[in-house]
Amino acid sequence: MVTRGPNPELKPEITTANEIGIDLGLFKNRVKTSFTYFTTENSDQIVRGFRLSYATRFVLNTLNVGTFKTKGWEANIDVDIVRNNDFTWNFGINGSQGTSEVVSLPENVTEYYNAYTWTSGNIRNGIMQGESISTITGRAYERNDNGDILISPTTGLPITASEWSIIGDREPKLRFGMSTSFKYKNFRLSSLFAGRLGATVVNGTKRDMMYRGNSWESVDLRESGPQIFNGVIQDGNENSANPTQNTIAVDYSMYGSSIFSGGDEDWLEKDVNYLRMQELRFSYRLDEELLNKSKLFSQVNLYFVANDLFTWTNYSGIDAVGNSVSAAAGDAIGEGIDIWSIPNPRSYSVGISLTLN
Repeated sequence: MVTRGPNPELKPEITTANEIGIDLGLFKNRVKTSFTYFTTENSDQIVRGFRLSYATRFVLNTLNVGTFKTKGWEANIDVDIVRNNDFTWNFGINGSQGTSEVVSLPENVTEYYNAYTWTSGNIRNGIMQGESISTITGRAYERNDNGDILISPTTGLPITASEWSIIGDREPKLRFGMSTSFKYKNFRLSSLFAGRLGATVVNGTKRDMMYRGNSWESVDLRESGPQIFNGVIQDGNENSANPTQNTIAVDYSMYGSSIFSGGDEDWLEKDVNYLRMQELRFSYRLDEELLNKSKLFSQVNLYFVANDLFTWTNYSGIDAVGNSVSAAAGDAIGEGIDIWSIPNPRSYSVGISLTLN
């Protein structure tokens, strides 16, 4: 069965980029710093896997999806805090921040979404015109004019919208990294950290475990007795001065082994921060006098490396930088959607690096 259709009207993608920056070296290059501001515009961006109407006899196509703009900055500072003949202590920090906008989408397209990221309820990596290119779309709760969640008068459960809307943005407020190194004669100890501030993460793993009754939270809810959802009854008075507050009790035990797993909004964890030690390296370089005698190697280094030793985060799930898809899914990006993601394991290695004369 052929699922991907042809597109004879495909146009080339055009990217226009502008960048301005500054590099400085101060105090005999003991302090090095740089700052860059950039803007890009992608017009007629080519996207694979765009879903078509089944009436076309195809499911997917490659289309010019629209025009996107991005802008942001990157900064770095690197300082030799101590530097003499025998000992050097260096510290560096970098940061970046970016914003984006979907300028245009194809005619009659209100949302473009990546089907590979539709892995938790109705949450998916979707974009809409006038919004960011890193937004998350889903079916939000219905609310009254005051912002209160509407409750069904028959079931006592919150009512979800029939249409998809933007419920979050996966782009963190700040991406940053840090590095430090200590060098004493032929010994060197260095570490590398990476982090993010103010990210939004979809905890799809917790949602799935809740629905299947595999988490302690689901056990507690099933054994806690009837619960009343906070909201107002959709009885025609929801937008009046005195809406009817919900008093309908819902017994989780009626769901059997699973429980009511909430709406898409319930599984967004916002303002997530994390800091990960990506690498710790200890090395020793053999003396040049010893190498000169051998006349075979110009440099020999012995090293021990540990990767992903620690992660500090306020995220309650498995991996704060979880990605629901991989490069095998046609370069699809599912960053920020943690659905049974496996974080990088701790790893240790020892080795020797040889440089021939």
